[in-house]
Amino acid sequence: MNKKLIRSLVVGVSMLAIPVAPAFAATTQSTVAVNHAVYLRTDPNFYSARVALETTGTNLKLDAGSTYSFWHVTDSHGRTGYVDRSAYYTALVSTAATTTGASATQASRGGTAAPVSSGNTVSTQLPPGVRYDASVHAIAPPNSTNQQKFNAILQVAEAQLGTPYVWGTSKDRGQNSFDCSNFTAYVYHHALGYSMSGASQTQYHSVGWPVPKSAMQPGDLLVFDQGGHVGIYIGNGEMIQEGGGLGKVGYLKVSPGSYWYNHLTVVKQMYQ
Repeated sequence: MNKKLIRSLVVGVSMLAIPVAPAFAATTQSTVAVNHAVYLRTDPNFYSARVALETTGTNLKLDAGSTYSFWHVTDSHGRTGYVDRSAYYTALVSTAATTTGASATQASRGGTAAPVSSGNTVSTQLPPGVRYDASVHAIAPPNSTNQQKFNAILQVAEAQLGTPYVWGTSKDRGQNSFDCSNFTAYVYHHALGYSMSGASQTQYHSVGWPVPKSAMQPGDLLVFDQGGHVGIYIGNGEMIQEGGGLGKVGYLKVSPGSYWYNHLTVVKQMYQ
């Protein structure tokens, strides 16, 4: 047998010995349903421009790039943007994965943004300075996941947008206004069933678990100027609060370098 033929046979056998990776194909299809009319926005924050109003009952295609507070979607007209992912406005209603030569677990890793790692955590432990009030029928009781608790906080807080600031008042006392700390107490009360002080100094000294600024998560209570002001972090460098120069319930920046970030005294975790 000549040398050229021997080399050809060796190469052929070697090629047969090399493991060939199978071709995997995976597709993930997810839909976001609009529970209440919600604005499609250009960017994942409440200050960005409005693209369109997506009406109740609309189904939106979920795209990669969602954040903790916003779904990244495309509507039936091909318009792409971000919608509020709080349960009041939207819900992820279907996820179907099909694969060829790969496991479903592998397929599910692409196409959609996963929630934060603590989103599915369930803890019934109440934070310091809080007792549970079963009489309010909280949207997210203690056995809810962290994601459900934050969704409830956002739903209750946003329902009060525009409510005027009046010192010493609260809608829990039948009044039509809040001050900053009575607003936060009201939100946690109706969202999570927490009964807590409506005084900012008490919230500063006695309510919640203090955590570093770097560990700030949506749903945390924010205390400014040693209890001079309070708000609730909602993600994307923003908080929802009462007053704070607006004279009403609204959004303010708390991203690094902003006025309120520079005045932030402590972050209080309200669930674990």
